[in-house]
Amino acid sequence: MYKLIAIDLDGTLLNSYGEISDKNKKAIKMAKQKGIEIVLTSGRMSTSVKDIANEIDANNYMIARKWCNCL
Repeated sequence: MYKLIAIDLDGTLLNSYGEISDKNKKAIKMAKQKGIEIVLTSGRMSTSVKDIANEIDANNYMIARKWCNCL
């Protein structure tokens, strides 16, 4: 049994319009109902990933870039 699913955003979870398909939303909902933790992963800033995580109610964990003025 799976305990965690890590999903990349661009080109994987999101379509070319930056949207999550109904099919993907349904699959994520089914996984969560089975107790599987969903972790969104991206090279995007964490604030951008949070918006997507909130859309699918998968906001416990994420792997993302933290905003910083590093350059």
